Amino acid sequence: MMVVLSSRHRHAPSSGRTTRGCFGRLALLGLHGSALFVPAMAHAQSTTTLIQPVISPDYGRDRNVSVLERQHPDFAPLGYRLGNWILNPSLTVSPGVTNNVYNDNDNRQSDAFVIVEPNLRVSSDWAVHRLILEATGDLRRYAQASVRNQNGWKIDASGRLDVSQDLSIEASGTVGRRFESPFSDDVINNTTNVSSYLQTLANVKASYSVGRTRVVGAVDRSSYTFNSVTFADRPARDQRSRDRTMNRLTGIIDYALSPSLSMYGQIVLDRNEYDALIANGQANRDSTGYMFVGGVNFDLAGLMRGSIGTGYSRRDYKSEIYPDASGLSVQAKVEFFPTPLTTVGFTAQRQIQDAGLGGAGAYLDNRATMRVDHELLENLVLTLDGDVARRSYEELDQRTDVISVGAAARFQMTRGLSFGGNIRYGSSTPNGNNLGNAFDEFRAIVSVRIRR
Repeated sequence: MMVVLSSRHRHAPSSGRTTRGCFGRLALLGLHGSALFVPAMAHAQSTTTLIQPVISPDYGRDRNVSVLERQHPDFAPLGYRLGNWILNPSLTVSPGVTNNVYNDNDNRQSDAFVIVEPNLRVSSDWAVHRLILEATGDLRRYAQASVRNQNGWKIDASGRLDVSQDLSIEASGTVGRRFESPFSDDVINNTTNVSSYLQTLANVKASYSVGRTRVVGAVDRSSYTFNSVTFADRPARDQRSRDRTMNRLTGIIDYALSPSLSMYGQIVLDRNEYDALIANGQANRDSTGYMFVGGVNFDLAGLMRGSIGTGYSRRDYKSEIYPDASGLSVQAKVEFFPTPLTTVGFTAQRQIQDAGLGGAGAYLDNRATMRVDHELLENLVLTLDGDVARRSYEELDQRTDVISVGAAARFQMTRGLSFGGNIRYGSSTPNGNNLGNAFDEFRAIVSVRIRR
């Protein structure tokens, strides 16, 4: 569970002349007393990439409220008040079944499992500024395939300093043990244990608004340390060659054409430095890169909101072994509001990622997602979603195609008790050498969450 810290809410007046009218703020999930429902999707096959953007264009102007953002005071957790602090503990227990526990169609085995997720969150309740501390566990136990057990955890700290009405500074840090899914990054799928890594992340972001213009800048540093993986039919693989540190600078400038429409430009500069050579002594994928993206973001009351941008990316590798990579970049997220009780969302992205398989330097990651959330009752949300992704290793003329579809429900019985469930089918189809084997998987999960 990730906490995303938003800056102050600014309600847009009818005039587009003021800063408040130009740039509202999203009411993001995870803040105390905000969105009530988080469908039980986190246990399903993930299709996100290892490297995520630290800043995204801000299209929220408080003109629309999605199903997951809508506040329900009668069902919101109360927490424990400790002076100017609020303590929110929770525990989620999710038993489930899978029909392909090893992600191996030639040796398909079903298994049952249980996921236990304790969570403790402490947040400030100040008139200005904000500080949040959160610790989360992700413990997974299988009935038969004990080698697939996972002991994941994450500690987050984030804060916001409100320097003035127009200037805010945010900082956050994360450290945790995460486990990879072959549905997300280019990791080998038919391993006996699950590939995992220790991640540390720190970033600082400043946002300044004046008139119709908003400028956001951020600097972040992240590091990844991978564990070895084992196979049933070959020796274990050391993954030290994947250990890396990334330093990145990101900047966005928005200009509001109206209270509902803005143009923006974004630039990202980064440097990747690997800790070790490839296993055979070959040079690793140390590189520098940049991305330029321009587009529009909008928030049309009762209709839609979103951000659509296109641009150009390039990655230059230090070693001549790996060809430099470049190409079109796309980042888009649009939400439609056909009724106040239904939200339909679309996302699309195209970006360059460092390869971990096939001997390539980079691959083009193309993916699109559709999601529908419907509030059947005030305390019952239904969700349908689908993802498609293609990882293209163009220098090798190889690719991997991934598809994932699912359905979920979340019933909030009381402030402190909720039930959920989801079913999901996913498939991964590599087309090339050293990319792993094709496989598919069906999972079904039910969950019980208690919280305060």
